[in-house]
Amino acid sequence: MRRFAVLVLLSTCLSWSAAAGAAAAAPATADSSATSAKWDVANPPSDGSHGGWGWHDAPLDVDTGTWMSVDVSPDGATIVFDLLGDIYTMPIAGSADGSQVRCIAEGVQWDMQPRFSPDGQWIAFVSDRTGANGKGG
Repeated sequence: MRRFAVLVLLSTCLSWSAAAGAAAAAPATADSSATSAKWDVANPPSDGSHGGWGWHDAPLDVDTGTWMSVDVSPDGATIVFDLLGDIYTMPIAGSADGSQVRCIAEGVQWDMQPRFSPDGQWIAFVSDRTGANGKGG
């Protein structure tokens, strides 16, 4: 299923790229300001406008993950991990019922590869969310 979603996303990106190239070659019209809205990774249009694909939330319950990044806190008490683009923490001793798993970064943006700082006070991770001045976060 994930492979299919990646292929759909890739083909969508390629079609956006082709459309952008065609739009760059076309003369500007009075209507062009309506289609040049700034893209926000965390808030994509859900109505199909401006390249939106009409996405919606779907419930997902998993008990296994692959291609996950895991890090242990310097004090050895907590782990941080990524799963399907979100970042979670939990006690290293485990949480059989999931009650001690805490989501610390979630949303449409893709967050991954979390790491504890040497003093354990911070968690750094890679993300495609928008940062300052339109640069990646």
